[in-house]
Amino acid sequence: MELTLDQAREIARLRRYYRGADLVVHERDRDVIVEVRDGSRLVRLERFADDGSVGADQPLPLAA
Repeated sequence: MELTLDQAREIARLRRYYRGADLVVHERDRDVIVEVRDGSRLVRLERFADDGSVGADQPLPLAA
């Protein structure tokens, strides 16, 4: 999957904002998940879809 210009700009923003943090990329069939890690701590999670959209991390619902 190739990133759109807006998605590439978002990754550049993440690198600038979280200077010194590691970006870990997981490519899946129809999207890319980007983790921003500061050491062993996850500080940001974003999803880049093949339709050009960018989704920020969402809280997970609690199990019943």
